[in-house]
Amino acid sequence: MIETNTILSYFKTAGLTNQIEFGNGPEFNGTRCETVFRSSLRRQLRDSYEVRVEQNGKTHGPINVFKLTNQSVLTWDDHWIDARDNTIIDPLIRHMNLQRNELVYVNMNTPRLGLKTLSLEGNKNLSHLYIHEAPELTELDLSGCVSLRHVSLGINRSITKLSLNGCGLSGPVLEQVLRDFRPVITASANVAGVGMFRKTSTTLLDLRGNDVDWSNRNIASKIRLLLCNNWAVKWDQAPPADIVPIRLYSVPVESRVVTR
Repeated sequence: MIETNTILSYFKTAGLTNQIEFGNGPEFNGTRCETVFRSSLRRQLRDSYEVRVEQNGKTHGPINVFKLTNQSVLTWDDHWIDARDNTIIDPLIRHMNLQRNELVYVNMNTPRLGLKTLSLEGNKNLSHLYIHEAPELTELDLSGCVSLRHVSLGINRSITKLSLNGCGLSGPVLEQVLRDFRPVITASANVAGVGMFRKTSTTLLDLRGNDVDWSNRNIASKIRLLLCNNWAVKWDQAPPADIVPIRLYSVPVESRVVTR
């Protein structure tokens, strides 16, 4: 008999909704991993579901892809339980896609040691996002999340791509996001000579669709820091030259004014 293990999570939906088929095969939504042989959604109450993932072996994870999109998912606490002993565990999901739902908040208050990418794009009602500890997280997509009020990125310092495209963020919220955004994977462009302002870049901060308050020193200084470290930064309106000199985002650098 093959030994298996099962992990469970739960989420609420916006009223009585029908969920698209969910599994680990070629379905639109589901899990993708060689160790997962069955995954499903089970209705619990009128407005809540259980996520059930069954894997081969005694230990759980890692799960390469978890995708639950274009539904009426209202809340996501990312709270996973080992069904054998009801203990809280890290599901070791590498790539999580929750885009275009009706999320109001996303809360990851326990370590997610395997999480590399998280997409929340298109969740227009998302107001609160908490990610406490995800040391491997490199890509975070918040495009189109127009209701953001509080974003806490915790102690994560490995993000190389952050998209805030079309969020319409106000000054205080944008300042909050950039304050928590602590990039360390940079290539110094402060040293004159060979390598200064490389033409290639593997890092990106997308601020298009936001009213960047260049008079806010906390916002302007963080953007300037990224530009000086060869990040590609995209925005709609150019900053005053005395705040961010034109040479930092002209032809030699990928960071430049982007028109829609």
